[in-house]
Amino acid sequence: MPAIELPNGASAIIKTRDEITERVSRQISRAYIKAAGTAAKLASSGFDENDPTTWTRFADLTEEDQDNLDGYQAALIVGMVSSWSLGDLPTLETTLDLPKPTFEALAAACSEAFNQTPDFSPHTDPKAPTAD
Repeated sequence: MPAIELPNGASAIIKTRDEITERVSRQISRAYIKAAGTAAKLASSGFDENDPTTWTRFADLTEEDQDNLDGYQAALIVGMVSSWSLGDLPTLETTLDLPKPTFEALAAACSEAFNQTPDFSPHTDPKAPTAD
């Protein structure tokens, strides 16, 4: 379990993908699918994050759509943090009370841990015979 340093001297221990349960994995994946669906809806409405004139498209999102976008990061934090120096473990509700820099650092670290895929590239054994 990797340890990460958080702003203001806090720290957290993040589970690896191999350490989470299938239930937690599914909850995070569902939150991701909801967020991706809302992102696709935004894109189809003409939203372009590089074009400030399209940013008003966010105003057209329903509250459920906005919750979908926000829910993925909170689900990651709840599912991946095994311990931290901030007291009780986070819940979907309490993650929103974290200071923004702490929330963002946790979300980034949890996303990296969750999305880490095994390295399936071939490893060459220098002692193995090769064909000429």
